[in-house]
Amino acid sequence: MASNEVLLKEEGHKKAMKLLKQEYEERIGSLEAQVKESQNKEATYEGTISQLQQDLAAHKNHMQILANRLDQIHFEVESKYNTVVQDLKECLAVEQEEKNELHRKLQNLEKELLISKAKLVDQQQEMTSNWHVETLKQKIMKLRKENEVLKRKFSHSQEGQTMASK
Repeated sequence: MASNEVLLKEEGHKKAMKLLKQEYEERIGSLEAQVKESQNKEATYEGTISQLQQDLAAHKNHMQILANRLDQIHFEVESKYNTVVQDLKECLAVEQEEKNELHRKLQNLEKELLISKAKLVDQQQEMTSNWHVETLKQKIMKLRKENEVLKRKFSHSQEGQTMASK
């Protein structure tokens, strides 16, 4: 009986060992599946991380290109602005010089006009004086002629009287 019991215990032990082995194998399989799944997830994550890092590097590169382009455009715009401002300043200076020149010419013309007006007034006065002189000369000439006529008449009348008294 004792050997039967030993056999039964051995049998029970073998069954228990077999069940434990099967349980452990299932657990190992389950754990291996979890490990495999974790490895797949890790590989997927690493792929995603790698892709994201590449995307990030591409975006950084693109941002750098855009920043450089923006700097270049800013420089070009500022240069063009400075050129336009300088051109406008030069144009303004030329316009100011032309304005000053025109102002000087206007002042000279105004002076000439005043001088011409003064000369015209002098000429008008001189012409008026000359006209008066001419008028007086004509009156004098007329008076001389009248005087001559009167002298002749007087001289004829005296000759007539001297002849009459003779």
